[in-house]
Amino acid sequence: MTTTQIPAGLETPSDKPKRWDFSRDAVTPGRLTAWGAELACASALVAPLADIPWEAGATAGVLCTGAAVLYEKARGSWRRVMAARASSWLATTGWLSYALATRPTLTTMVIGVSVWGAGAAVNIGMDKWGETTRAAEAELDKRLADGEAIKAAQDGWAKLLCDICGIEGAVADPIIDRWPSGAGETVKITLPAHMNIDALRGYEAELAGALHLPKGGGVAFSAGGPDVPRNVVFLAITRKNMMSGAIPYPSLAPSTVNKPIPFGRIGNGSEASLNLKDEGALAVGAQGSGKTALMKTIGLGYVRCDDGLLWDMDTSAKMSAPFVNPYLRHGIGVPLVDWPATTPDECEVMVTAARAIISARKTYYADLLEDENVDNLPARPDLPALLIRVDETKSMSDAAAEGLDWIIEEGRSVNVRVMNTGLRATRDFVTASMDELMPGRIGLRTNNASELQMLFPDHGAPDMAVFTDPGTVVYMSTTKGPFQPTPAKAYATMPDPFPEGSPEWQRMVDLFMDAARQLSPLRPLLDELSANAAGLAYEQRWARVIPNLRAGPSGQMAADRVHESVWELYQTWPTPVPARVLLNPEVDEDGNEVSYSGGAATIPRLSDALLDEDALERAAAQDAAIELAKIRITPKSNDSLAVELFTSMGRPVKPSEVYPLMVKAGYDKSDRTFRDLCAKLAFQDKLAKGDDGTYAAIESGEVPHGGRVPGAEDDPDGRGDAAHE
Repeated sequence: MTTTQIPAGLETPSDKPKRWDFSRDAVTPGRLTAWGAELACASALVAPLADIPWEAGATAGVLCTGAAVLYEKARGSWRRVMAARASSWLATTGWLSYALATRPTLTTMVIGVSVWGAGAAVNIGMDKWGETTRAAEAELDKRLADGEAIKAAQDGWAKLLCDICGIEGAVADPIIDRWPSGAGETVKITLPAHMNIDALRGYEAELAGALHLPKGGGVAFSAGGPDVPRNVVFLAITRKNMMSGAIPYPSLAPSTVNKPIPFGRIGNGSEASLNLKDEGALAVGAQGSGKTALMKTIGLGYVRCDDGLLWDMDTSAKMSAPFVNPYLRHGIGVPLVDWPATTPDECEVMVTAARAIISARKTYYADLLEDENVDNLPARPDLPALLIRVDETKSMSDAAAEGLDWIIEEGRSVNVRVMNTGLRATRDFVTASMDELMPGRIGLRTNNASELQMLFPDHGAPDMAVFTDPGTVVYMSTTKGPFQPTPAKAYATMPDPFPEGSPEWQRMVDLFMDAARQLSPLRPLLDELSANAAGLAYEQRWARVIPNLRAGPSGQMAADRVHESVWELYQTWPTPVPARVLLNPEVDEDGNEVSYSGGAATIPRLSDALLDEDALERAAAQDAAIELAKIRITPKSNDSLAVELFTSMGRPVKPSEVYPLMVKAGYDKSDRTFRDLCAKLAFQDKLAKGDDGTYAAIESGEVPHGGRVPGAEDDPDGRGDAAHE
């Protein structure tokens, strides 16, 4: 390897090229000065022989000393470096002046050599020491500057807390936690030992004003975790208006009720959430504050869980509609809300059923609690938790409100929870049990700050300036945290806040449809014990509530108000026992309560447990036909695939039962077009149509009532001339 191939700085002494100009690889001004001192000393040894006056040596020494001091001062060296340089030059030129005045002797020559060596060592050492000390000096200057800035900031915080809150002796931590979102920071304040966070309550608005924070920004206090001393307080300072605009709902990813249910974001970018498995929640807000939108957001977070069921007491029907309409109107999946009660009677029936479930679970699952060594029932897909969302308690009857109080008091250990909303935080809207036993609190904009004062009685009303837009909330939890009211912005689930045509707008338009498609397979079934305890109230709920949700102007159900598959299913259900009869059972002439019976009216779900061996074989045949249709180089025609799927059913069925299988195989036309296709296949004698609207594959050997089997009179190359029977 040649010297040109060796990376710079890694050469060995033998590799480095020789230079006849006496230069080095790194010649610094300091080294040149050192070499100059050595040359002066060497010259001084022979200078006496040249009969030079001693005044010349003294003058040269003074000039060199001054030049050395000016050079080091220009470089920013410490005083010790400049003193060492000056001493080196003065010692050298002092000897030179003495030698010129007295003539050299052996003694003076030895002294000269010693001075020469000492001068060279000092100058070369000063060159290296100067570099090190200058870096150390720069670091010290930086620390001093930082210290001055820190001291100024600490003095500023101490003065601010003294002027605004009347607290003397508060000390701010020099390390400030800047939020990743860039919206603000958190400052740690140590109060005098006899004070705690309560000393700052009620000063949020004044501090926000003193810090010149915008509306939608503000100051919030936190006491930290259990290991933080009581006199330490964390100030969360939001310097941007995080409450304006809208945040689109982020994800429909599956989750579990064993994790907190997210519903928005706080200023530092973290998710705002509540643990709705272990605690109930109460939301209070005036009309137009975004309360119903908040409940939709929380409901969407809950139905993402495969171990939780959502029940709604919603007399306005606004809260439940987007969760059930994808199924009722479009036949997509299953209803995401397991039981929507939209009439006062149905709400009472739901409360009665929930009470029966709580009692049954407490008795029957006692052994499970003992076996798993837990106090509260675990939540899992085969034993789902229940959350009852209540939209406006004041709209409930007294019996329903009393039942909700009982559920709140008794349902915790068996995973039956209540989330309630109200226009005001008064006893007309919030019962005593709700106020005392619901640790989760969400405050929205109210017309009077005292409403939020009652919602957060131990913390005071939050700064009302944060409520700039609908969907702005202040929330807390006394059991799971945050333990102080914290501002947050709830996710948006509707397209209105976004520019029409934007990606966010389109995603929100399709949000609940996408949720029905993606989350329907994850929805759990109520455990058998709970379903039996609820009885007909639960089994026949859909036969009762669908008319409440989708009845026409006459109050009666009609085919054009629901999807065809829903209408066909609805007609197969037995007449349900009315809600008023379930609430007030009839008695016979002997005074005995009349018992009711009847088939269940539930949304069917296909699962292995519900299929017999023949049904499993048919399902396997359907899957095989679908997969084969997908992988054929020449795709199987829709006609052939439809006939094959009708054959796999093994019985006369309606087109609505086969249509989902066609879609699964890639059929991209509407269900109405598929019914037209079935009519065409019947006309071609590939399917046989019955009078009841069912079809059967002729090859299967089963013909619907009123159909016919092709006979000998039929031409194999076309339709026969004989009349149809």
